[in-house]
Amino acid sequence: MKNKNISDLSEQYNNYIYPKPTENLSEEWIKKNRFQICDPNYCWHRLWPEKPYNTKSLDVLIAGCGSDQAAILAKCNPNHNFVGIDLSENSLKHEKKLIEENKIENLKLFHGDFRAIKFKKKFDYIISSGVIHHLDDPGTGLKYFNQNLKDEGVIYIMVYGDKKSYATNQFKKLFRKLNLKQNQESINFVMNTVNKLNNFHPAKIFANTEIKEDLTHPAGVVDFFLHMKENFFSIKDLIKLLNKNKLVIKNFANGRVKPLTKFFTDAPLNIKEKINSLPIEDKLEISQILNWNDRKIDLICCKSNNKKSSVVYNKINFEKIYTYQYHGVEYKIDGSNIKIGDKINKVFFNLNFENNKFKVSEILNGKKMLTDITKNFDKTERKNFINKINFMIENSILDFSYHPIADYKKYYCIKTN
Repeated sequence: MKNKNISDLSEQYNNYIYPKPTENLSEEWIKKNRFQICDPNYCWHRLWPEKPYNTKSLDVLIAGCGSDQAAILAKCNPNHNFVGIDLSENSLKHEKKLIEENKIENLKLFHGDFRAIKFKKKFDYIISSGVIHHLDDPGTGLKYFNQNLKDEGVIYIMVYGDKKSYATNQFKKLFRKLNLKQNQESINFVMNTVNKLNNFHPAKIFANTEIKEDLTHPAGVVDFFLHMKENFFSIKDLIKLLNKNKLVIKNFANGRVKPLTKFFTDAPLNIKEKINSLPIEDKLEISQILNWNDRKIDLICCKSNNKKSSVVYNKINFEKIYTYQYHGVEYKIDGSNIKIGDKINKVFFNLNFENNKFKVSEILNGKKMLTDITKNFDKTERKNFINKINFMIENSILDFSYHPIADYKKYYCIKTN
């Protein structure tokens, strides 16, 4: 017998398909929207920084694939095999339409609660974006992922953080007290209420920035303000839940809650020492509080027995890494100076490497090991260089891997100019 949580979710997403479905996967659409934060080809260096990129076929499970996510990823990654599961029959109908129209052959779809579906094989990669935080017990979703993951496999998880959404969560409590339903009358009431807030109200600012597009269609309003079940996480509580289910954070898919050192660049030495002496869980909690930009927490996880591959729990070997531009960051190079614009956190940095022995662009192309860049540096030059690289990595304005980072454009089925 289907439990009430699953029945409610199934009914909601059948009546209000979310996200708003993509109507076609034309070459033009792919060119404009090809970036997916969980794409196995594009984000290989974050998923497996310890492994060189290869085109070997991966088995990928998407738990909660919605109306188009599985079709988009399957079309853009024809070398991998995908399985998509969703509660909503109407969402899957649209997904099937995209499969037929685009002649996608590397995707199979299943209807139902993903936790009830069994497979004979295990997966290299599991994707779960905005799913487990809607379950009565999110831990049951993590347990299922662990059971269906290969030993060296990885999981992309996106859940809601509990800081930035605080103001809008108070509105959700208000709407529940008013006994609002998932119908057009309630949707209109919610939209009118939000529109009448003064422009300085934190919920209005949130609505005008984070969820502006969602408020243009009924399904977006229902998903954000009238959802039947949501869980919000502090990073520390999320880590506990992962550990309980024998999983650990391997990497960050997006650095929204990660930047920390920028707050303490000019801090007294004793403050820096205190922070550096804290366990990683406490450091991440401080980061989450200070950044306050955690509407979504995007993590890459692995099994606890593969913790050695985690770049969160293990020190970076700066002798061996390759660095690469971070998605969503703008770079302007002028000689030895690099100006960095972080679109996500609206922060700008000016870094001067003060060294003519290398081209600054070399740290952005993912093709040169840092030790090759610094081979002609003296001890002081190398130390200053590594400190700047570390600052950029810690503040999510530079990506890295222990292998050359592939140019993702080469591996998409749609060629780009």
